[in-house]
Amino acid sequence: MIKINQQAYNFNSQKKKTRLNDLIKLYEINYLKINKILPNILNNNNASFSLPEGEKSSVVNINVFNESKYTSKLIVCQSNFSISSMENMIMEVAIYHDLRMVEVRRFNGKHQFWSRNVFPNKNMLSKDEKYQWNKYLSEWLGFVTREGLSNIRIN
Repeated sequence: MIKINQQAYNFNSQKKKTRLNDLIKLYEINYLKINKILPNILNNNNASFSLPEGEKSSVVNINVFNESKYTSKLIVCQSNFSISSMENMIMEVAIYHDLRMVEVRRFNGKHQFWSRNVFPNKNMLSKDEKYQWNKYLSEWLGFVTREGLSNIRIN
């Protein structure tokens, strides 16, 4: 009789768990991506550019606030989507220059402190909401690097 490996059999039913190491790696990757887009981030006050969306383009505004010698805050706002019913996307991003890490603090007005949530919870946030916000930032920064339009204005 052939025995079926139970672990291989349940492979599709297992969900990938995000660990703290995965989140920290994502913070470091996002730092590198932001430095590619805004290399002199400590000297800049803001940047503005467009992202293509079919025939139209959405507008991205990035405002930089230096909180201290080692920490900066970015407010990223994407607006004028091609779908009129979509709300503006607003992210508050913390940059830790000494650690070379970037973390999403707020996403569309929601604040996330813990790296893992108890589920179900009052706000119906997923267990790995913080990881998902930072993964979204990583993918969004990749899109900006590849597809961002050249009307960049840096002040």
